[in-house]
Amino acid sequence: MLTRHEADRVWERMVEAEVRSFYFADLASRYTKRKQIITGVSFFLSSGAAATLVGKLPAWLPLLLSIIVAIVTAYSIAIGLDRCIKTLTELHYQWNHLSADYERLWNHWREDDAENVLQELLKRAREASEIGTEMPYDSKLVEKWQKMVYSRFQQTATV
Repeated sequence: MLTRHEADRVWERMVEAEVRSFYFADLASRYTKRKQIITGVSFFLSSGAAATLVGKLPAWLPLLLSIIVAIVTAYSIAIGLDRCIKTLTELHYQWNHLSADYERLWNHWREDDAENVLQELLKRAREASEIGTEMPYDSKLVEKWQKMVYSRFQQTATV
């Protein structure tokens, strides 16, 4: 059984986990779009259609387009876009799962095993946080999701 203070902290952690879940999902979506754009531009500029279109233009233009393809491809490889997308997706999943588990604990905080459940959730949250430190931090994006989640929970509390 948890103390009232611990139960209140479970509620706070549940809300925070949901914010993080939305934040990492949003970042994963943005990185996926970025990857799709880079891939599309690279394929088009490397294709015969692009070569045909620019074949009649000044000689420096195909060189410039080749440089652009090389730069965006190098960018994608250098920042590990595929790895970032995979990690962000995994972080979304972990925080979403944690949020649901905190909510379950919140609804059963008076049960005998509540302390053990809380310790396990705190351990999983620390592990997810450690992985999350490798990812970008966008304070405006976090704020966006905080406002949305907090407003949703305030509506729930008043109903």
